[in-house]
Amino acid sequence: MSETYANVLTIGLVFAALSAVGSVFVRSPYGRFATPRFGPSLPIRLGWLLMEAPFVAFYVFFAAGPRALEPVPLLFAAVWTLHYANRALIFPLAMRARPESRMALLVVVLGMGVVLVHGWLYATWLSGLASHLTLAWLRDPRFLLGLLLYLAGYALILQSEAILRGLRRDASGYVIPRGGAFRWVSCPHYLGELLAWTGLALATWCPGGLFVLAVSAANLVPRARATHRWYQEELAGYPPGRRALIPFLL
Repeated sequence: MSETYANVLTIGLVFAALSAVGSVFVRSPYGRFATPRFGPSLPIRLGWLLMEAPFVAFYVFFAAGPRALEPVPLLFAAVWTLHYANRALIFPLAMRARPESRMALLVVVLGMGVVLVHGWLYATWLSGLASHLTLAWLRDPRFLLGLLLYLAGYALILQSEAILRGLRRDASGYVIPRGGAFRWVSCPHYLGELLAWTGLALATWCPGGLFVLAVSAANLVPRARATHRWYQEELAGYPPGRRALIPFLL
């Protein structure tokens, strides 16, 4: 690992730690938790598109690496494309957002920075620093387990988001989501996101994967708990056996 890489990763992990502390006291101001206290805001679809837009910088960073045309780095670049095709494009364009749904501009700006750093850490690792990413790596247990976790998480994200879109297509107000992993938790799409990033970090053996996993957990764990409490308070008949994020545990 280069000194520059280590320094950027350290700064990123400090930011994630500060985000975790802040999330205990302040819910991320977008969607149902949007508030004017955090200054200007944007319609949530536009905010999401702008927030995720820096994902394209990954390809610039990746192409600059000496191993950019090797098959295993290219495989992981394809996984990156698969993930962000949904996260940055399909999800925000397909969301059935209510007219009042907003995203604080502060969230958009911070999110853009996270996506940019995330892209640099992964791209620099995959096409430059990770000499172990040869064809032999595809038989390594870390790759196989990581790929399995990633695919399970990605499938959970797609299924859960489809269920939520279906609910908003059928009702003008919030209703209880049912089916899929909603049988057990209130926010399976958040669980899927954490599983996917855990799997990708393991499959690539990328230290930078810890950054996006830590930032995601710092945001999604408190948000899942807040969403779970909101459902319980606002939706009559909410299933009492559901947990917020992890079946039977949290």
